[in-house]
Amino acid sequence: MTILWEFIPLESARARLEAFPESGVDFMSREVDLTETEKSIFCKVDILKRVYQVGGQRVVTQIVDGTRDRHAVHDPKHCFRGAGWNSDRGIDLPLGGGLARQLTLKRNQDEVAEVVYWFTDGKTRHATPLRCWWQTSLRRMTFGRSGGEPLLVILQPLTGETIDWPKLISDFTALSEL
Repeated sequence: MTILWEFIPLESARARLEAFPESGVDFMSREVDLTETEKSIFCKVDILKRVYQVGGQRVVTQIVDGTRDRHAVHDPKHCFRGAGWNSDRGIDLPLGGGLARQLTLKRNQDEVAEVVYWFTDGKTRHATPLRCWWQTSLRRMTFGRSGGEPLLVILQPLTGETIDWPKLISDFTALSEL
C-alpha cells in the first residue's frame, strides 16, 4: 500500500481554494503575503491567505490544503502553543454543515487574541483534529474515493479587532460552502 500511495497521487483541493471567492455582494478581500516562517512551513502545500472585509468586520483568512504534506493540516492549537500562546478550551460555533471552534488565546500578561478554526472536506465541517486525521487516512487508503481532502480554515481578527463571530459566519456564507 505504501508503495502504491507514493505512485498514485491524490487529487489536491487546489480547485476548491481557487474557487473560493475574492469578493461578493457583501464582502471583498485582498491577498496577503505569507511570512518567511509560513513559507518554510507551507512550502509543499497550497494555501490561501487573504484579508476579508465582511460588513464592517475584517478577518485574516487562511485555508490550507494538506494533500501534498498531510502534517500541514493539524490541530492549530499546537502552532499557537509553539508561538507562545495559551488557549482556553474554546466554544463551538454553528457553521453551515457543522461546527467551528472559537479560541481565546493569551500570551504574556496583556496580549489577548481570538481565533476561529475548522476542518472541511467539502461536505462536513468540524473542529476535531482526530476526525480530520481519520478522514485524511481513509482518503489515502481508498485512493481518494472516500471524499475530498480536508482543508484547515483559520480566521483571525485583523490587528486585534473584536469580531462578532456568529454574525461574521452568518454573513460570509462562502465559508459554509468550502
